[in-house]
Amino acid sequence: MSAQQLDVKKSWQAIRRHRLLVIIGAAIGLLLGVAYAFVQPPMYTAGALVVLPPPPVVAGTTSGSQSIETQVYIAESGPVLHSAGQNLQPTLTTEVVRDRVKASAVTDDVIRIDAKGTSAKQSVQLANAVAQVYLVFVTTDKQLPGDLGKRTGARLLEGATEAHGGSMLLHAGTYGGLGALLGAIGGAIFVLARARGDRRLRLRDEIADAVGLPVLASVSSYPARDPSDWAELLENYHPTAVDAWSLRKTLHHLELDQKGGQATSLTVISFADDTKARSLGPQLAAFASTFGVASSLVIDQIRSDIHGSATLDIHLNLVDREDPQLAGDQRTTRTIIALSAGTVTAEELARLAVATTADDRTIDGIVVTDPDPLDRTIGRVAQSQRRSGSRFPTLLTGTARRTR
Repeated sequence: MSAQQLDVKKSWQAIRRHRLLVIIGAAIGLLLGVAYAFVQPPMYTAGALVVLPPPPVVAGTTSGSQSIETQVYIAESGPVLHSAGQNLQPTLTTEVVRDRVKASAVTDDVIRIDAKGTSAKQSVQLANAVAQVYLVFVTTDKQLPGDLGKRTGARLLEGATEAHGGSMLLHAGTYGGLGALLGAIGGAIFVLARARGDRRLRLRDEIADAVGLPVLASVSSYPARDPSDWAELLENYHPTAVDAWSLRKTLHHLELDQKGGQATSLTVISFADDTKARSLGPQLAAFASTFGVASSLVIDQIRSDIHGSATLDIHLNLVDREDPQLAGDQRTTRTIIALSAGTVTAEELARLAVATTADDRTIDGIVVTDPDPLDRTIGRVAQSQRRSGSRFPTLLTGTARRTR
């Protein structure tokens, strides 16, 4: 049950995450539905009533019997519909009339003939034409099913005079709404199909579980695209209050926020193609300098002091996704991995962790940049504790209830 709930939750998150695709599908379905409504305009409906006389009394009985089903069958028969269609202007084929006409028994003696048309006038004419042709068929000496002939004495009880329906607004709204619903369902199915094959890690708990390392914090990335952007980041970085607190927590957890203490260093490892995670090292270096910890940024053995003589060196190490090999042999006080949500798979992250361990480095944690807005996990609770914890009280099967 828990696995099923988790799948439903992840599916709903995937739909919310890609809701734009669902909206696009609904919009396409809406347009197709409205277009179909104009191609197939709304139909008007009119009805005529035909009454049959009481059935003749059979000798030895108090009442007669009459097959109303036979009369309905005659009213919907091919000869009646063909003749009625030919009596209209313009004429209609038998197949078209068959699709538009429906006869039904209102009582044992009354038949209702409903006819549809593209206009109110056409539907009224078609209903009356079918009724008149039916009367001709059942009131002549012509041999008919059940040998009904002149014995029926049927007559027109109420001819069709007006039609109802035919509202284009209602017609277009109905088909447009149905099309939008089907389009949204189709978009949701497409999103779920893509999400099922997407193995990238989005939730902090998933990232932590992949390598058994805690997520220290989550921060927003800095969109730097050229050297001037990086220079601006190092000189004038002003994070939001939330990001500042996350960066401060990261440095405090790693014991790198000591002012005027001994020299320390930090290696920030990220994938070279993860553009959102590459800015974490410079962000940490720029932020540390704002509260009195002089820092420097080291890239490819090139050291850049930000404000004066540095006591915290932050090394930025970019690795290849398929073959992560750490550059340089200088060891630092701490080592963390920076990655953005939805960019790496568990296999790629594990491969990086193995390469880091093989290089005789200890990973102290993970920092997630640009976390998924729908992520409500923290990545710091052990997987075993999350599984053993119960969100709601549960009555165990086979456990006796305490009675008073």
